[in-house]
Amino acid sequence: MIMKRILTAVLVTIFMFWSVFASEEYVTKTPLEAANFLAAEGIITDWSANPTEYRLLDTITRQEVMKIVAKLSGEEVPAMCDGVFWDVDTAGWGCKYIEWALKKEYIAANDNFRPNDNITKTEAMKLVLKVKNISKTQVTDNWQEDYMMTAYEYGIIEAMYSDYNADATRGWIFQITTATIEQEEEIKIKIEEKEKLMSDEAAM
Repeated sequence: MIMKRILTAVLVTIFMFWSVFASEEYVTKTPLEAANFLAAEGIITDWSANPTEYRLLDTITRQEVMKIVAKLSGEEVPAMCDGVFWDVDTAGWGCKYIEWALKKEYIAANDNFRPNDNITKTEAMKLVLKVKNISKTQVTDNWQEDYMMTAYEYGIIEAMYSDYNADATRGWIFQITTATIEQEEEIKIKIEEKEKLMSDEAAM
């Protein structure tokens, strides 16, 4: 009976935790505000004096996002490029960022990388969460849904979406990157609290 009451109390605590967690709302910056924030952080080029140059409604390529992710990491990226991907120019500006991401295991070791293809919203989301070491809140056989739900539950995006293969716009990338930076410490606290609750439950 005592164990049953303790278990019930733990489950109630978990339920309350996730109820509060799921109901929290984070008001993201506008695409322009996010772009200026990232520019001030040195992650993207500062076009605050001429905002149209941010091209907020344009799509963004896979290699462009690799550069943002590398800048977001704060790590120094080696200048040398080994030519791992046959479709990536070793003399091009994006090669070092792409191969850095490969070494960090943020991207897969395929024969080609498609550097000039547009990146999708969920591919970008996965990279941003990985570089910030933010674990998924769920693990299913649908990795795209997993990353979307993780971003939603952590307040990185304001609404769920199902168009996982839709191309991301530059403004959207700037928004999720900024939201992740601003929410990072709070997210890490939530992860620790969740792990502690699950550990306490497992020990019973």
